[in-house]
Amino acid sequence: MHPTNPAIPVRSRSAARLASGVAMSIVTLALVSAAGGQAQPLTPNSESPRADNYYAAGNHIEITTPMAADVIVAGRQVDIAQPVAGDILAAGWQVVLTGRADDDVRIAAGAVTVNAPVTGDLTIGGGDVTVGSQTRVSGRSWLTGRMVRVDGLFEREVQIAGATVEISGEIRQPLRVIAEKLQILPSARILGPLTYKGSTEAQIAEGAVVNGPITYDRIPEREARRARAFPAVSTLLFALHLFLAGLLVVIFLPRVETSVVEMLRRQPGRSLLAGFVLLVTTPVAALLLVISVLGLPIGLALGALYAMALFSGVLVTAFFVGDAEARLFKTGPIVTRGQQALLLLAGVLTLAVLRSLLGGLVVFASLLFGLGALILAAYQAYSHVSLPASV
Repeated sequence: MHPTNPAIPVRSRSAARLASGVAMSIVTLALVSAAGGQAQPLTPNSESPRADNYYAAGNHIEITTPMAADVIVAGRQVDIAQPVAGDILAAGWQVVLTGRADDDVRIAAGAVTVNAPVTGDLTIGGGDVTVGSQTRVSGRSWLTGRMVRVDGLFEREVQIAGATVEISGEIRQPLRVIAEKLQILPSARILGPLTYKGSTEAQIAEGAVVNGPITYDRIPEREARRARAFPAVSTLLFALHLFLAGLLVVIFLPRVETSVVEMLRRQPGRSLLAGFVLLVTTPVAALLLVISVLGLPIGLALGALYAMALFSGVLVTAFFVGDAEARLFKTGPIVTRGQQALLLLAGVLTLAVLRSLLGGLVVFASLLFGLGALILAAYQAYSHVSLPASV
C-alpha cells in the first residue's frame, strides 16, 4: 500500500472486488433464464427468508422479504428494505439500502443512500452518496461521488473520493480522502490517521475529534476531479448505460435484436471485417461531405448516425454474449421479454468484467463485431424488401 497516494489502493481493490461480484452473477443469470427467464416476484411481508439468489431488472425493484442469498438487481428505483444474508450488487438511478446486509455491498447509481448495518465491505459509486447514521460497516469501505456524506460507524479503513466530502460519523481506522473540498462536522470522530489530498485545506468544525495525525497534500482541482473516476465505478456505469439502452431495444425492437444476433452468430468473420471497414471509412466520408458546401447537412447527419452506430455495435455484442451463454447452458428458446432482458444483463455484465480486466480493447472488439453485424443485417433486410420490386 502507498499511504501517500490513496487513489492506488482504491482503484485496484475496488475494481477487483466489483469484478469478482459481477463474474459470480454471470453464470447464475444464465441459470435463471433456464428456469423460466424473469425473476419471480417476492411475496410482501413474508416471514421466511427467500433461500435462493434473486436477480431482477425493471423500473422499480423493491425487496420486501428477507433474503438468505445474494441479491443482484438493476432498475430506475431500487429499494432494499429487508435483511440480505448474501452479497448485494445493485445499479440504478436511485438505490436505497435500509435492510441489514450480512456480506459485501456494491452499488452504482445516480443517488445512493445506505442506512443499515453492513457486515462485509462497502463499495459505492454515484453522483450523490449518503451513508446514514444507522450504518455500521464491519469491513472496508470505498466511496466515490460528486457529493459524499458519511455518517454512522466504520470499524475498518475508509477511502473516499468526491467533489465535496462531509464526515460526521465515527471512523476507527485510517481515513484517506481525495476531494476538492473536505468538511469534518462537529459530530465526527476520526480515531485513526487522516490522509487528505485536495485543492483546499480541510475544514474541521469545533467539537470534531481527530485523534490521528493529519497528512495534507495540496493538489490541483483538476487532479482531484480525475481521482473520482475510478475504473471500477466507470465499468459499472458503462454496464448500467448499456443495459438501459438494451432494455429499450428489447421493448420496442425485439425482432431487430434477434436478427442482428443471428447474423453475428452465423458470420462472425464477415461481421468483424465489415465493422472495421465501416469504422475506418465512415469518418472520412462524413468529413468530405462536411467540407463541401452542398454536402454539409448530409455530412453532419452521417456523423451523428456514426456516433449512434458505435454505441449500438457494443450493444449488439452484449446481446450476442448473453445469447451465447444461454446456448452454453442449453436454456431452450428465449421467447419472453423478461428472458431477453435477463440475457442482456448477463451479456452486459460479462463485457463489464472483461472491460475491467482488459480495458478499452474489449470495447473496441465489441464495437467492431457488433457494428459489422448491424450493417450486414441491415443490408440483408434491405435486400429482402427490395427484391420483389425488382422482379
